[in-house]
Amino acid sequence: MSQTLLDEPSQQMKSRRVGRTITVIVMLVALVLSAVTRDWARNARELATRGNSPINTASQTRISGMNSFTLALLLGGLRGPLVMMLWTSSETQKQDKNLEDFDTKVELIRLLQPEFASVHIFQMWNKAYNISVQMSSLFNKYTTILDAIDYGTNMLRVSPDDINILVATADIYFNKLGNASEKQYYRAQVRRETLPHKTNQRLQREDPGWRRLELDPILDANGNLDPKLIKPTRERPASLAADDLFNDGSEYQYIAQFQPFKYGASPIAIAYNYYMKAQTLQRTTHAKHAQLGEQVIDSRPSISLKFWAEEEQELGRRNEIKAFGMPAVTSTEKLDLELPAAKVPPTQTPNDQAAFQEAIYNYDRAAQVAVAARAEYARHLKINSGNLFTYQSHLDGLHATEHFALADAAYLRAMTATGADRLKWAEVAQKEYVLALNWFQRILMKYYTDEGIVAAVLPGVTKEQIDNLPFDVLDKATFQIQMAVNRGAPDAHMDDRTEYVTYFTRCGQRMELLKTIK
Repeated sequence: MSQTLLDEPSQQMKSRRVGRTITVIVMLVALVLSAVTRDWARNARELATRGNSPINTASQTRISGMNSFTLALLLGGLRGPLVMMLWTSSETQKQDKNLEDFDTKVELIRLLQPEFASVHIFQMWNKAYNISVQMSSLFNKYTTILDAIDYGTNMLRVSPDDINILVATADIYFNKLGNASEKQYYRAQVRRETLPHKTNQRLQREDPGWRRLELDPILDANGNLDPKLIKPTRERPASLAADDLFNDGSEYQYIAQFQPFKYGASPIAIAYNYYMKAQTLQRTTHAKHAQLGEQVIDSRPSISLKFWAEEEQELGRRNEIKAFGMPAVTSTEKLDLELPAAKVPPTQTPNDQAAFQEAIYNYDRAAQVAVAARAEYARHLKINSGNLFTYQSHLDGLHATEHFALADAAYLRAMTATGADRLKWAEVAQKEYVLALNWFQRILMKYYTDEGIVAAVLPGVTKEQIDNLPFDVLDKATFQIQMAVNRGAPDAHMDDRTEYVTYFTRCGQRMELLKTIK
């Protein structure tokens, strides 16, 4: 008994030593295989993306360029625990509003989890929204949002056809830079910085501590896109029909049609470009977004064009007000911009010719984009016909936007034209204001008037038949409905009615003033 029992612990110890030795050998083999497979995967990725997207090796952060301690942790199989620690630490810092080395931790998370789309979607959103709002100044908020865009740019250098990153990038341009509460500041910054400008960067991209302070210019002095940014890097397949879309590998393929951008590119226009890339990728390769449905992705380009047209129209209003020396309207409500300059007579000379010419440009661009938006909605509805009811009001509104913008552009041109040209532009403006008024009346009647009131004013006419009514009948009915509402008839759409009555007023005032041109 004694000898057997005495030998048993020593045998157990020997077994443990053997087990440890085997474990060490396995770990060493795993380290070697990890290094080999890492190099193989990196080479395969570069071969796959070569010719499709230029890789800026000078600015791209690579895992092989990280310090040896982090690399050892990664290759030693401790990536998971390290990522968990980084996630916990970075989220704690965010909650404590302690952002020291926060960006470094987020970058490490990006590098350690490159294959997880939800990680990158969250981190871009996290920086653009959660972190930017912690900044005290608009400039710091803005640069933090640019940092979120840079995060996406770094990912797209590696995976140029990642639908998740394309949509996340577009969302930041659209929602944050184009439509946030600080949009007036952000929109102006983006338009200014996309034009040629002297750099405000104090460090070079390769320098330690570099951080983006502004966008890189993408336009030349004439407002045209840098040729390098619209040069295709992929050959179009011969099997594609002439009207089939195809991502040609250039950065700004889908806004080249709108050149020149004389006063800079809108953030919403840039969003449209990335939304189109995502939509085309989904249609041609059946790529799936990690969080959004196919119809949502497919509808984004048309919606962004609609918003871009409205932005240009708003800028036109602001430039009109500036051109005639009126006090600037600080409100972000578009209705507050409709009437201040509406009564400016066609005989008045603008105080600020630069703002006057920019206003004409804005109105021309608004009409152009409204037409493009309708075509994009038609493309979307061709394969998503079930959304027609949802987007019919958008289509009607775009018709109104087009004619309203054309009318305002013609009115301004008539102000500075002479002789026959003056009469020509006055006639164009009069015609376009009538068409705009007609569309506004249809929209008000179809979407923002109670059924009972419509039935009382237009017996036997359904809302579906309103589009077929002659203008004089619709005009008279609109007036009668407004009188009924003023007398106390039930109206569940008061706010919307106020909006369209404001449009009626601008059209009416301009049409009366045009009668004075002989």
